[in-house]
Amino acid sequence: MNRMPEKWDMESDVVVIGYGAAGSVAAMTAHDHGASVLLLEKMPEGGGNSRVCGGNIIVPQSIDFAKYLKTLSFGTTQPEIIDQFVEQAMKNGEWIKEMGGDISVFTPLRVAYPSTVAKASFPQVPGSDQMVKYNLKGTEADGPPAERLFKFLSSNVERRGIKILVRTPARELFRNEKGEIVGVMAEREGKKISIKAKKAVILTCGGFEHDEALKWDNLPPKPVYAHGNPGNTGDGLKMAQKIGAALWHMTSLSCTIGFKTPEYESSFHISFLSPAFVFIDKHGQRFADETGVEVHEFWRMFSLFDTHRIEFPRIPLYALFGEEARKRGPLSSGTSGYNRLLYKWSLDNSQEIAKGWILKAQSVAELAGRIAMDSSVLESTFQKYNESCKAGKDTDFGRVKEKLRAIEGPPYYAIQLWPCLLNTQGGPKRDGESRVLDPDSQPIPRLYAAGELGSIWGYLYQGANNIGECIVFGKIAGQNAAAEKPWL
Repeated sequence: MNRMPEKWDMESDVVVIGYGAAGSVAAMTAHDHGASVLLLEKMPEGGGNSRVCGGNIIVPQSIDFAKYLKTLSFGTTQPEIIDQFVEQAMKNGEWIKEMGGDISVFTPLRVAYPSTVAKASFPQVPGSDQMVKYNLKGTEADGPPAERLFKFLSSNVERRGIKILVRTPARELFRNEKGEIVGVMAEREGKKISIKAKKAVILTCGGFEHDEALKWDNLPPKPVYAHGNPGNTGDGLKMAQKIGAALWHMTSLSCTIGFKTPEYESSFHISFLSPAFVFIDKHGQRFADETGVEVHEFWRMFSLFDTHRIEFPRIPLYALFGEEARKRGPLSSGTSGYNRLLYKWSLDNSQEIAKGWILKAQSVAELAGRIAMDSSVLESTFQKYNESCKAGKDTDFGRVKEKLRAIEGPPYYAIQLWPCLLNTQGGPKRDGESRVLDPDSQPIPRLYAAGELGSIWGYLYQGANNIGECIVFGKIAGQNAAAEKPWL
């Protein structure tokens, strides 16, 4: 912890660290409850993961949705916090309308494999039928759903005249002799600055998707890459640790499959528009119904560890496919992920073949050589899968008949795939009032948090709940922070 500064360089009632969805909502709410607000953002522009995610917003249809989430949390989150979330998330649509926007039910534009379905990821769980995903209304000209959402939030922030400092990473929290969080040490233009928070500090600075050491120590698959904002390096987690915050959900993650190339810090999300593909492990063996994996829970498949070979046999894995899947459409659609801001994947995947990202061969044996596998094993895997397609029955992994499509060639293709984070969930533990807690579950005075930093999702993750959580706990944090009495 830093020594209290003799002189403050700046001051505000509430300091919000991180300008994504949670930070935007917290800043707006604190402002609307009468507080002066300063927003700090590490990157050159705001958005964080919120700008490059799927953009789906949860609006439960009844409190019965809490039953569903409690089952998914598997006892890792207090029931009263989930109740609080669901009660408030039911109002998400109303709040967006109050802020000048509107929502519509999320409808996938096309079928992709693996796919994020519009309904519940775990429909067998009671309460799942109360879940509906929404997007902020807009047209394709307005960008993908996440882009529309952040434009909407940031315009509300800017319309309120809230001061925003970009390229200003927060480094440490100041704590007074009473144990209260009273300010922030940040960096701006190469200099340290001290910022007084007269009422409270709110941490909304994302997860640790781009901190290799934190990922290796806490996440089950190794290694794991990330689709999201490169600025998410666990800054809020580290600041909270330094002032004695308890941590929770550190092993929890939302993870899909992706392609990683050294040219880009983040990975590319991969999905197929035709089911004519298979996944194989390092040894050329198929191991799952490739079309049936829950898209946010891919890490469980990757995390199988072989104690005999001392390896993760599915890290990396390969997807194998033929001309049908190649021509059907881009393997990386560009609607989410940080790289969509930097690169447009070709419609027929031809540019990526030319770059060597997708490997091409005229025979299965040649393809085996290109990915360093036993050709006889790979040929057997191909043959068995295609025979299953012909018979209309996948006796090994149960892929449904409608999704059994033979891989025909030549040519044949392969792309190397890794576990790739949508986001981490772990961080400082908080309660239903968005207060950061110490190891004795006591609130650390004047410190709040919202968003994926210390998210409430602790085991199975249901899509659209992270953005829903940003709104719910961003509002709670902003209102409670504004209600604090100034510490001097």
